[in-house]
Amino acid sequence: MVTLNYQEIIEKICKDKGVPQEEVEAKIKEKLNQLSDLISKEGAAHIVANEYGVKVYETQTGPKKVKVSELNPMMKNVELNIKVATVYEVRSFKTAVREGKVCNLFVADDTASCRLVIWDEKLIKEVEDGKIKEGDILKVSNGYVKQNDRGYKEVHLGGQSTWIINPKGITIDAVSVSGGGSGPKSERKFLKDLKENDVAAVIGTVVQIFEPRFYDSCPDCGKKVLTEGDGFICGQHGKVESKPQGILNIVFDDGTDNMRIVCFRNNITKVLGLEVIEVKDNPDKFREVQRSVVGKQLKIQGRINRNTFFDRLEMMAFSVDDADPKELAMELQE
Repeated sequence: MVTLNYQEIIEKICKDKGVPQEEVEAKIKEKLNQLSDLISKEGAAHIVANEYGVKVYETQTGPKKVKVSELNPMMKNVELNIKVATVYEVRSFKTAVREGKVCNLFVADDTASCRLVIWDEKLIKEVEDGKIKEGDILKVSNGYVKQNDRGYKEVHLGGQSTWIINPKGITIDAVSVSGGGSGPKSERKFLKDLKENDVAAVIGTVVQIFEPRFYDSCPDCGKKVLTEGDGFICGQHGKVESKPQGILNIVFDDGTDNMRIVCFRNNITKVLGLEVIEVKDNPDKFREVQRSVVGKQLKIQGRINRNTFFDRLEMMAFSVDDADPKELAMELQE
């Protein structure tokens, strides 16, 4: 099953029900307002589609050939042609239920870049044997797409996945390498100067904090898990005991502008000063923390994304640290 993206959901509702796009978008915006903007626009679109009685999942009957920019979480049986930008070391892992190896490649085509996560032993062996080099072209078949906690889309290759190295007749000349194998580099900027896709460091003050949302995750890898019967299933580690993971939204102001920033995992702890689980289902504790966090001065590094529904820029935080008083003092002098 493949989920549709936001625009595709709207188009399907309009087509199936014969309603104007403006009506659908208004209902989605109303739903977001009702839920205090604590769900994504795609999530609100799903709810509205359900209210219209429109199914937003399509059965995929064959391979789906896509460009990297077209990747959508929950896609399966994906085919794409990519060029290898960076080859990372193979890592070993061991959990209570599984052990093995995993390898990451950073890859790109002429539209965008992404991480390729390899779980299959045969493919990993080819990497270990040096058969995959930077600059090689891969024709990947039967991959599946996931979105990581930083909001980036990844292609995963499991036991049914295959690739062809440097296939005949396929060339990739212009390669988009947004992000990168060495990790994003953050340039110090002011909020007023930020643009979409910037990777930047900002220093400022927390002026608003929203109650965290939670989802069930794997205790080993932190990925979102699926419900199966009375338990939970992780795509990498099988049946697991779920662990709540938080998503925290704050509004950050640096004196030039303000912006919503989304935080995950350890970054939430750095903002709140405690483990996020301590405020789960405890509104009194959250209000206490909220009072102490508002006014906190931080240095945050992250990537700038555009929320197309509200037409505003938002930051996905990579790291959160207490602001350096000396750095703040120098900025005040300037």
